[in-house]
Amino acid sequence: MAQNETSSSWTQWEEDDSGNRNMAAGAILASAVAAGVIAYVLRRARQEEEERTPSGLAGKAFERTRDMVGDERVEAGRDFLVKKVMPEFKPALLAILEEVEDAVESAFRRAEKAIKNL
Repeated sequence: MAQNETSSSWTQWEEDDSGNRNMAAGAILASAVAAGVIAYVLRRARQEEEERTPSGLAGKAFERTRDMVGDERVEAGRDFLVKKVMPEFKPALLAILEEVEDAVESAFRRAEKAIKNL
């Protein structure tokens, strides 16, 4: 009976040994996955911080613009200015021009009166 107990204990250790190997491999795999998840979360947090800064936002905008426009930067800028910016600023520019015209007329009238009064 002593031999049966000894052989059964060795068999038990052999089974446990393969189970321990699987358990160790599982622990290593789980640790690697956890480290990867932590690295991913930290990287995303850093990227979000960079994107929130003015320089990060400007860099992203520049990259997207460069990707869309390519080498035709001057032509694309001119087209954007003529098609989008000028129509929106036209009323403001006309109002400014009218104010300048009124100021000049008023200045000329005062100058005329000053000359006549001499």
